[in-house]
Amino acid sequence: MTNRRALSSILLITCLLSLVACGDHTTERGGYTGAPPSVLPEPKTWEAPTEMLYLSAESKLYTDEASLSPLLDLLATELSALGGPQLTVATAADNSADVILSVDPVLAEDEYHLTVGSTIRLSGGSYAALAQGKTTLLHLAKFEDGRVGFPVLQLEDRPDAAYRGLMIDLARKWHPLATVKQLIDLAAFYKVRYVQLHFTDYQSYTLPSRKYPKLSTPGRHYSFEDLAEMEAYAVQRGVTIIPEIDVPGHSSPFVKQYPEIFAIQDTVNNPWIINMGREEVYTALDELIGELTTVFKASPYFHIGGDEAIFTSVAKDPDVRAYVKTKGIGEDVHELYRHFLVRLNEIVKQHGKQTCLWEGFRPEGQIDIPRDMIVFEFETNRYLPGELIRDGYTVVNTSWKPLYVVNQKKWEPRTIYGWNLWRWENWWERAPSFTPIQLAPTEQIVGAQMCAWEQAAEVEIPSLRRRLPYFTERVWNTEQRIPFAEVERRVEALDDKLSLLLGDERQDSVLVGHNWVMPVE
Repeated sequence: MTNRRALSSILLITCLLSLVACGDHTTERGGYTGAPPSVLPEPKTWEAPTEMLYLSAESKLYTDEASLSPLLDLLATELSALGGPQLTVATAADNSADVILSVDPVLAEDEYHLTVGSTIRLSGGSYAALAQGKTTLLHLAKFEDGRVGFPVLQLEDRPDAAYRGLMIDLARKWHPLATVKQLIDLAAFYKVRYVQLHFTDYQSYTLPSRKYPKLSTPGRHYSFEDLAEMEAYAVQRGVTIIPEIDVPGHSSPFVKQYPEIFAIQDTVNNPWIINMGREEVYTALDELIGELTTVFKASPYFHIGGDEAIFTSVAKDPDVRAYVKTKGIGEDVHELYRHFLVRLNEIVKQHGKQTCLWEGFRPEGQIDIPRDMIVFEFETNRYLPGELIRDGYTVVNTSWKPLYVVNQKKWEPRTIYGWNLWRWENWWERAPSFTPIQLAPTEQIVGAQMCAWEQAAEVEIPSLRRRLPYFTERVWNTEQRIPFAEVERRVEALDDKLSLLLGDERQDSVLVGHNWVMPVE
């Protein structure tokens, strides 16, 4: 009898708490029909729904944390864009709210929990985690009769790899700000955490500068206001922009516009590299990096490029000869290059960021390359991935095949889905990874990045929209959890929503109906 009374009391208290918490909701319940929900990447734990919860135009969104208000505003806007009602964001505590967001410090930074019952409750370990949960709600949403419905379920999710990136080449082909925003939306839609922007290269310097204004390529550069707009747009969506200035190679604009600072003496035979033997160069790079880090505050990282430097005539330069003698570096230009990377790393750290760089240095060398730099391994021509792991470096996998998307040199979804986080491959027969390099799982490989190089702005969305989700599924879930055909079904189901959010229906030229054709290699 005592146990029955205790149980009755518990049930009564539970009901009363539910009434207090939920109030007079504007939701309806119905049966779940149709295909299984299409969520990508595949959540870690969730259940097959049998019911739906429907929100109407009177439904409200609420959070008691001011920092989450921009995310609620975004959720309301995106649900409306997909065909749902314009939900109201409550500005004060409201027991009748139907969607409630909160930060849970117990959860990991990238972890979120979603419960759809009489209300929708989304909690996450950070703003970024909640942004990923918000995307899951968009994936789950069904729209009918002026209402938006969500499957009744409980879902817990977190990525296996912390770094999930997309790189966009803005220097070779100019991208309007509107295209950059579309690409941020695409990244957010498939839970890509980082967007690296390759701002500088031989073709143009797309950044503004107050201290060195001639660097900016006319008609092909952003203003500081544009950069601030990019940053705010990305931050609201839980996406972090990583800016890149590519040095010491790929640096023609520096040499052309400020030869008195950046050029070596022989610019006829080598107009591509900055002078690593001038103290003024390090001062200027410090100032340029500082100008960017004051804008891109959210990023913990700054990318310095560092790859494919051409050393023709560098050792003969009089400034270089004097510099290496003063620093005791010796006459090997590769040691000067390693010294340059070490100095840039110190500059980046002074601005409160961690240095990222492309695979460009080699294992051999007298000057040690610090292990606090993150190496983005792509070509496998200089420092093999297994060697980097052996030597204690942190690595991001940017395997040329199948993670490069370069005009006609890009791979079909099935090839991308067949890749894994610990595998490198190259289509070039002279590269060591022409025969794929497969490593054992290791925490030193913190993630991977898909890289879109040399593409015109109008090509980016069509070429990435049906490749990126296969990549993110393999990085979010490093062990395959669902068959390729199921991923393909979900991509197809989600693509109409993506078109509405982007305002862009264009598809890749290799998509014929529903069948992908392998591009010529």
